[in-house]
Amino acid sequence: MPITKKLGFLWSFSLLAAIVGGYYAGEGHWTWAGIVYVFVLIPLLDLVVGKDRNNVDRDAYEQVLHDRYFDALLYLFVYLHYALLLWGSYVLLTDPLTTVQQLLLMMSIGLFAGTIINVAHELGHRSSRIARFHAKFALLSVSYMHFFIEHNRGHHVHVATPADPATSHKNQPLFAFWGQSIVGSYRSAWRIESKLLAKAGHQVWSLLNEMLWFTALPVMLCGLLTAGFSAWAGYVAWVVLVFFLGQSLVAILLLESINYIEHYGIIRREVAPGKYERVNPLHSWNASQFVSNLVLFQLQRHSDHHAYAARPYQVLRHFDESPQLPGGYPLMILLAFLPPLWFRIMNPRLERWQARACQPEEITAIVRQFA
Repeated sequence: MPITKKLGFLWSFSLLAAIVGGYYAGEGHWTWAGIVYVFVLIPLLDLVVGKDRNNVDRDAYEQVLHDRYFDALLYLFVYLHYALLLWGSYVLLTDPLTTVQQLLLMMSIGLFAGTIINVAHELGHRSSRIARFHAKFALLSVSYMHFFIEHNRGHHVHVATPADPATSHKNQPLFAFWGQSIVGSYRSAWRIESKLLAKAGHQVWSLLNEMLWFTALPVMLCGLLTAGFSAWAGYVAWVVLVFFLGQSLVAILLLESINYIEHYGIIRREVAPGKYERVNPLHSWNASQFVSNLVLFQLQRHSDHHAYAARPYQVLRHFDESPQLPGGYPLMILLAFLPPLWFRIMNPRLERWQARACQPEEITAIVRQFA
């Protein structure tokens, strides 16, 4: 991997710099800096810099795969988000911001919180206890801990089938998908955990049920933050409670918007009643915009991720044959907020994919290239 790209992953911290740096540069008035950075500057940078279709060379693959530098970035991200929660609570309590400025700051921090779910997603696919602990610790900070169960054991099993609540349907608006995915994924996590407990001979309503902990721990964290800052301020710090819940909500909606984009309309071929072809890199939308991929730890190379879930972000591959989005995730999220425009742009692309998916011989030949 070129040293420029290796160091380029430090760009993932740029959103944090935009939020905190923008706030102080604007003397407390630029609370919208994170929002502008994500939805204006990054799409412009994607347009100017272009795409990155390069993959790690076979000769360098093992070295890049085991380079601890890439893991260190992920772990650091988790702790920086907790620091950002403390900083945001302090600022909201002590600085004379208007209600609009407070809401914009909460939204900006919520966007960074959304990238924390991405980090948790990456770490949650690792086998080490340290990585999996940090995945749960990250999800705790955004009140979405059940994602740890449902994503690996639910979404990756049922993706691109009617059984997956995180797979969006053709002509389904983003706002309808939010309800489907948020409610459906939580229910799915409960079903998965209940089956695992029953298989091990344990009761569902016991301390061994992770879903009980995953539901209670965010409430406890929110209470701890509110109580701590209330004791420090000398009065009930309701703004801290609203802030924690608000940044969690923005993070969750950002994640689900990305799920909508990644899997819009793509359904695997049913090879027998209730059974579907194996997931391959043709079953997720891919995006190779260079800058947004650096910011998102190459999450946009989603096609390779779903085909080979254990592959770390630094060695994920681009394939021209995968269905390609016309822009990076920040731009596509903006388009998804305008359903008629989204359908106009994406439905023709989806229909071309569907026509291609009806030719299994061609698909088989393509998939062999990915192995």
